[in-house]
Amino acid sequence: MEDKELDPNEIPEVVPEKITSSFNYKAFVGIAILVISFHIGINYFIPEDYSDTAVSIFSMFVPLALAIIGFTVVRNYHGTAVFGRAYLALSIGYLSIFFAEVTYAVYDIVYNIEPYPSIADIFFFLLYPLLLTYLFMNIRFFSPKLGNKSKIWIILMPILVLIGYSLVSISQDVGVLEFDFYYGVIFVYTATLTLAVAVVGASIFKQGVIGKAWLILVIGILLNNIGDIWYYNLELFGEYDLVHPVNMFWYSGYLVVMYALLKHKKTL
Repeated sequence: MEDKELDPNEIPEVVPEKITSSFNYKAFVGIAILVISFHIGINYFIPEDYSDTAVSIFSMFVPLALAIIGFTVVRNYHGTAVFGRAYLALSIGYLSIFFAEVTYAVYDIVYNIEPYPSIADIFFFLLYPLLLTYLFMNIRFFSPKLGNKSKIWIILMPILVLIGYSLVSISQDVGVLEFDFYYGVIFVYTATLTLAVAVVGASIFKQGVIGKAWLILVIGILLNNIGDIWYYNLELFGEYDLVHPVNMFWYSGYLVVMYALLKHKKTL
């Protein structure tokens, strides 16, 4: 099976019905109900001694399930010039989140050592370059040359978000020379850069056969980014714990990306 140059707006002669189907909003409602129910459960119904363990297990399971689905997509595109490698990068990226959660739990629950910063952050960070690899490989395949608006968006959006993050941090009396501030800046910038590139991809594919799958992917990345930015702001003041509401954005993001993968798998 070989990849060929495709026009993202090109509609094949025979278009499967699934390609033109709209969003299944029940999937988004289901994700919201699952995430909110889990958060309420660990905060109000699970004993405090077990809540951290429950969160850690759920935090490992969701990205692992996402990675496994990603690897099934890789198998479908085995031998292709672009898609196989792109989805391999995506799958390894979310597998790295699984390893990050395992490492975080070992530090925090097993050895009772502060897990931030720690080796777990290396695995968390790996998602960004791998996700960027996936995004750029797809974008270059469908649209080899980016327009000036897309380039400006990719440059300016992360900078604007970073300025906002910095202003909020400084306004809350965080010293600009503190380690946690600069440490958070690295993750916030890279996460927002990933979102900016994903938005460009969605704009390229919006009228194509994979447009809806990409839009769902962007929503998932956006939810993850909200969680990341909120998390690093919390860590500036030592306010994060394993049952914090910020977790809901990560869970939702992973599950939405999972839905995007399933939809993409049925599309191409």
